[in-house]
Amino acid sequence: MKKKRTASIKSLRGKLDKLFNTYIKEKDKKCILTGDAVGLQCSHYYEKKGNPYLRWDERNAHAMANHKGNAVHFKHHHGKEPEYALWMFEHHSLEFMRNLSKDANTKIEYTRDDIIRLTHKYELKLAKLRSKSVKK
Repeated sequence: MKKKRTASIKSLRGKLDKLFNTYIKEKDKKCILTGDAVGLQCSHYYEKKGNPYLRWDERNAHAMANHKGNAVHFKHHHGKEPEYALWMFEHHSLEFMRNLSKDANTKIEYTRDDIIRLTHKYELKLAKLRSKSVKK
């Protein structure tokens, strides 16, 4: 009998990243800064690499345009666009921003079970979001 191969944590993380990013783009429907609905990407206010606790946290992720004529997401990650910070402070309370900042500094090591649980959570949320838009 062949042993079933278990997916690596890296591949599970990649699957969750794609799912989470798709959910954020479909939830927001357009760039939070420009209103553009073309070339959307999921942008993290606190970068996911250095802030693993916020990697799959909806408070930290928004849809942003990133195409030839409008590279808002690219500019944000290269320090050339303060508009994301301004948007965050205009749309959220100071307490929210303080909590997000505190959470950004939280260290975490996600287990296989954590990643599987989050994947299931975002599969359900995406399915629910899509079913709502079909009903409209």
